[in-house]
Amino acid sequence: MSSQPLYPAYLPVRPEGFTPTQDLPPFKVEEPGLRADPELPEIKVKGKLKNITPRIGTEIRDLQLSRLSKDGLDQVALLAAQRGVLVFRDQDFADIGTQRQKEIATHFGPLHRHPTMGYPEGTGPEFQVVYADEKVGTLRDLLGPRNTYDLWHIDQTFTPNTPGTTFFWNLETPASGGGDTAFTSLPWAYRALSPTFREGLHNLKLLHTSASIGEVARIGTERALKEAVKSEHPLVIQHPVTGEPALFVNPTMARQVVGYKPGESEMLLGFLHEHIRSLDFMCRVQWERGTVVVWDQRTAAHSAVPDFNDGERRHMVRIISYGSQPRPVDS
Repeated sequence: MSSQPLYPAYLPVRPEGFTPTQDLPPFKVEEPGLRADPELPEIKVKGKLKNITPRIGTEIRDLQLSRLSKDGLDQVALLAAQRGVLVFRDQDFADIGTQRQKEIATHFGPLHRHPTMGYPEGTGPEFQVVYADEKVGTLRDLLGPRNTYDLWHIDQTFTPNTPGTTFFWNLETPASGGGDTAFTSLPWAYRALSPTFREGLHNLKLLHTSASIGEVARIGTERALKEAVKSEHPLVIQHPVTGEPALFVNPTMARQVVGYKPGESEMLLGFLHEHIRSLDFMCRVQWERGTVVVWDQRTAAHSAVPDFNDGERRHMVRIISYGSQPRPVDS
């Protein structure tokens, strides 16, 4: 690839190198979705909405995220909680500058600071750049030979507070296509289970660790385990905004059922990990120039689809805001 990046100012840097994962104490967060007008007037009056599937995902056009009022941003949080994934098209978000991008994301809660991912020069680890080209390689190179590169997960669930509303936008897509992101609905994954099976999950907890599959590949097993930050969360949570129960499983970070023996844990989680991959409650987002995806990580898990050609550039940026502490479903 001989061309230069379209957004060189957003190339990833990390002059301080990899840093230990922050072991954050619990903290209070006001959920912006709870402040929102349930009629969503600023979104529905100005924007054109189309559901991607009946169960997950809504595409929105003719509405600029950068021009929404604070009330409008609250409505974005509510709709993301309800629909899981919002795909905003034809946005100017990539061109409004990092200060304004950070300002908008901070409206939704305190920002996660990633310990290893690169960020645009002059910013900080609140920005996470996802970048691939002929020199850097792709997720396939990071993980090594595998039969499939599905990597279903929820981001950064190893602290008492877990991610809520998350922003992910593209700067450049692979020239030959590909590089989509897939999302699966965690409330619908819960609903698809039988009532008897659901009841058996309600009192279970999972141990979440920062020594994820991705971090082990990035910094090595020994360091990842030594610096691991861990938290326990309910396997079934009640969403703090919608009140819906959701199957809070995270295949890359939560690989142990608390109180289960290893074989028992592997059996149950093996089933649940396969279950959330169902096409029955999944959508796939195709990236276009000007696309911004906003999703609620209590409602949707996701996986990259690293199917694009070797050597092609894919350039994305993510900002994660923290939500409240996961609570168990009401019995």
